[in-house]
Amino acid sequence: MTLSLPRLLTSRQAPSELACDDYLTDGHTLFRVVSRFTTVGDNVFASLEDCLTLEVHAYAPGELVEMRLIPVRTDQ
Repeated sequence: MTLSLPRLLTSRQAPSELACDDYLTDGHTLFRVVSRFTTVGDNVFASLEDCLTLEVHAYAPGELVEMRLIPVRTDQ
């Protein structure tokens, strides 16, 4: 299995790039997408699970962009 590291997510790309059970990394931490972007009141969030601690946190699109996450792809 090989991993490719495609382009960084930008604020314009972040919402469309997320799908449940996708994996993202900032180069140090591995995250699993638990839920795609959801609107709660006036706020938009996506839930990511830290694969080491198994903690799930909600992040706004801008927070994800600031984290400079990249998708983890596996070539089978």
